[in-house]
Amino acid sequence: MDHFQLDQYLRQLDSIEQIQVITRSNVNEFDGKELKAENSSTVPRMKEEYFFDQGPIFISKHHRFAPMPLHNHTFLELNYMFSGQCKQEINGNLVQISQGQVCMLDKDVLHRIYPLGENDILINIIIKKDSLLSRLLSRLNRTGIVSSFLSNALSENQSHDRYVLFHSENRLQLHNLIKDMMCEYFDADDLSMDMVGYYIPLVFTELMRVYRTDKNFELNHTNGQGSIIDILHYIEQNFRDCTLTGLAEAFGFNANYLGNMLKERTGQTFLALIQTQRMVQAVHLLKDPDKKIDEIAYEIGYESPGFFYRKFKDYYGQTPNRYRKSMETEKVMS
Repeated sequence: MDHFQLDQYLRQLDSIEQIQVITRSNVNEFDGKELKAENSSTVPRMKEEYFFDQGPIFISKHHRFAPMPLHNHTFLELNYMFSGQCKQEINGNLVQISQGQVCMLDKDVLHRIYPLGENDILINIIIKKDSLLSRLLSRLNRTGIVSSFLSNALSENQSHDRYVLFHSENRLQLHNLIKDMMCEYFDADDLSMDMVGYYIPLVFTELMRVYRTDKNFELNHTNGQGSIIDILHYIEQNFRDCTLTGLAEAFGFNANYLGNMLKERTGQTFLALIQTQRMVQAVHLLKDPDKKIDEIAYEIGYESPGFFYRKFKDYYGQTPNRYRKSMETEKVMS
């Protein structure tokens, strides 16, 4: 299947749409119980049991011509607007998703979808949160405080029932990745689910790029000073000798205000962010087997190797030497 064939496949009426285009009423896709409320709740909750028998990722076209009632679910969902536009009510907010945009819905998000027209093609990509996604986000967390901030924003952020609308309409690379993934999924062979699993981290990485652009635009137009992403990137580049006073001067903030803003936006103090970036860089340097531990300590800004040892063990739960050996073992096994 190529992109042209994918377009034809998605635009044809499936069996449920053939009914909904006449009745204009929602037709349940499975056993009729997937949209039944549990216990005393009045809101139906979709469960994982209907979707993940083939693996941790399920992709489908949203059926057009009828409204999708208010519901929530136990998994993470990406809504990709392949064509046209879509209007949803999400957590009580009216949200319009335009062609090329992606809306990510966390578990427990309350949302309903208004009827889609013939040209409105909405793709549902749902992912189990306890496996593939957690591994992806933990890997991104190890690449620096900017990626850590973004991955937290895209996942839990200490709470559920959140959603993010990505303004990705002009991201051709993201569109091609999602379309290639759909071609694999809808025209599957025995290796297709493996391929889909490889596409998902690439899709999330592209979404992080979009999110970074969105947040920079939003924050730059809010206060006229450096955005949180710019500030975190500055810390990433200057963590060895960066001070809160120097950082505040670089971005035109009062130091106390900046410290409070960092804590509010990232959940970490300035010193904790410095510490995190030092630990990330330490792991990067540990990959060089010829670099001594004492050299690494000095290179990332610690004057005392002993202090570095303690901080590293507190952060990672093992000494730098043991961590290096575990990386070497992991590399051999892979």
